[in-house]
Amino acid sequence: MNNYNIVVADSSETSRKKVCGLLAKKGYRTYQATDGAGALRIARSIFPDLVIMDINLWGINAFEVASIIEEDKLSTVVFITGSPNSDFYEKLRTMNIFAYINRPINPDQLYQIVEFSIINSNKISLLEEKVEKLESTLEARKKIDRAKGILIEKLKITENEAYKLLRKKSMDSCVSMEKIAEEIIKKYL
Repeated sequence: MNNYNIVVADSSETSRKKVCGLLAKKGYRTYQATDGAGALRIARSIFPDLVIMDINLWGINAFEVASIIEEDKLSTVVFITGSPNSDFYEKLRTMNIFAYINRPINPDQLYQIVEFSIINSNKISLLEEKVEKLESTLEARKKIDRAKGILIEKLKITENEAYKLLRKKSMDSCVSMEKIAEEIIKKYL
């Protein structure tokens, strides 16, 4: 059984209940929204694994709601549509997952798209975390190199000695080398 939370946002009660029923058969926990504001409220409160949203949703435009959900990193959105066109595909290109569900809903297609979307969304999240960590590490490295340069110039020492001095100050004060580097940069610049 899947422990995934899925928000189904569709203004049509019949369609919404059908999708929720199909998902429940596969063990997904579903939450229902009848309009864009409701989908946003639920997404902000439970951080679902996926939001399945009809493009003809009442209230706020479905594409605007989807953009907010994805920009705020609340979830990934997959649309339901009966008539994809070039405008739809253009808007879909801006989404995290380039996938949608056709009407009439085919249960096998629904399950495949849901699994595909959740798996790929998780992969994207892991990659984003790795990129953030690498960027943070690179930024720290730049600060440390800059502080070493300042120490080399001000104290007339070698690069190795400057590094050892930074490391010693870091260990003595129980703070990261990046923090020590920031203090040195502030002090001398």
